[in-house]
Amino acid sequence: MTRPRLDNLDQSTFDVVVIGAGATGCASAKELAGRGYSVLLIDRGDIGAGTSSRSSRLLYCGLAYMKPDYSLWKMPLRPLDMLGRIYRAWLTMRCRTELVRAMPERLTRRKFYFPYRERKDSGYPAALMSLGFRLLSCFGSRDAPLGYRRLPFEKAGRESGLVAALRSGVKSIGAFYEYQYSWPERICVDTALEAESYGACIRTYTKATSLEKNGKGWRLLVTDSAPGGSGEARISARVVINAAGPWIDQVNSHSESGGSQREVLGVKGVNVLVKLPESFQGQGLEALSSRGEPFYIFPWGDYHFLGPTETRVDADPDDVRVSEAEIAYLLSEANAQFSDLELKPRDVIHAWCGVRPSSTRDGETLSGVIQLNEQPETPGLISVTGVMIMLHRHAGRLVARTVARRLGAGHNGKSKDKGSKRRIVNSFTKTDIDRAVRTEHVVTLSDLMQRRLPFGWDADLGKSQVEEVSRIAAEALGWSEERRQEECKVYDDYVSDHFIHR
Repeated sequence: MTRPRLDNLDQSTFDVVVIGAGATGCASAKELAGRGYSVLLIDRGDIGAGTSSRSSRLLYCGLAYMKPDYSLWKMPLRPLDMLGRIYRAWLTMRCRTELVRAMPERLTRRKFYFPYRERKDSGYPAALMSLGFRLLSCFGSRDAPLGYRRLPFEKAGRESGLVAALRSGVKSIGAFYEYQYSWPERICVDTALEAESYGACIRTYTKATSLEKNGKGWRLLVTDSAPGGSGEARISARVVINAAGPWIDQVNSHSESGGSQREVLGVKGVNVLVKLPESFQGQGLEALSSRGEPFYIFPWGDYHFLGPTETRVDADPDDVRVSEAEIAYLLSEANAQFSDLELKPRDVIHAWCGVRPSSTRDGETLSGVIQLNEQPETPGLISVTGVMIMLHRHAGRLVARTVARRLGAGHNGKSKDKGSKRRIVNSFTKTDIDRAVRTEHVVTLSDLMQRRLPFGWDADLGKSQVEEVSRIAAEALGWSEERRQEECKVYDDYVSDHFIHR
């Protein structure tokens, strides 16, 4: 379907308006529409253009969720905390299995290695770390096994060039499987299109600028935020789901209460792309950094990503960018793992960052759980925080259950999957691009390059493809030559602004 005109939505009423077309918002819209609720999904930008497009691209097994933030001897004194951590690890593995079963074409399984060093280097005894892996193995499945084995260093080094290159001091190696999202933005698009096939209305580049209580429901003023767009519409909803990620508090500030309580804390994650030795290809490493944080080296085609950082940020997520100091830190952590790597800033192909919307219970400290927040002064305005893309389907179900408790069961009762609406192609022809432009709510060239096609995450960030793709898009969308050239310039400016590209 094509993007509806904004004036056609004026004075319309929906059961639920979902603000934010990232992974959480799209999954929520799909679940709600599948259960028979009338749903409008809006975003001030494109589908999957925010935090979801800044995913680390690693469908993580969840080992770090069991890592306490306090001394090991205190673990027996905090049983509820440890049970909560084990539950989150179990949920992660369960959701991992769900994604592998539901969208195998969007995921790639990779062999990863965990180096067991001296305790003084890792902070945790190897036996405890190995126990964590074995517990995760119990949470796995035949479809998405962890496949954990603990191997002598020499044996692991014979099967892996990456292991063989590790710096001395490694006593043994944990070998296991992780999964990568080959294209997380496309997961959001697929999910949104499924929601649309169930009856949801999608309107991208539509910003909610005002939220007012309207009896038992809400009245929203939305404006067209597309390039060159104009106009506004007033929409009524019985429930509003705020799934705007790290911008949740900004959306809440447009309500009558002005967002009196902070509901989300930003955590900045930086990743850098480098070319590692050929013997490393297709293999990944997980370790603990010098800060005691998870550190990954994971394959991306012929390259590898290093990351992430974990830094609390209070700045507007739109203004957050990668710093040279963060790049230097990640290169240093990679060099510390290997004897002869010696990565330098000139080896960075590109670097990017995102801000994860972490939950908070008091507005100051991080909470590692998914939260659905509804303030007493704003009933029916429900914020969803703490969701990573691996948990997006689970979060969508939580949202649907919450809405059902307020509105009653939808017309279709419990949602049933109608089957995949994903378009699976091995190459991207003019026909594929033309179809995406006409039927997938494409507004700008960046929408097409980064979220409908995979070219935007090539090593050159799509620069070798942008001219050809822009000409196909211009023909399909009726752009003038002047508009086409402007779209190419905007795309180039976007890449230059959001990526450090050597």
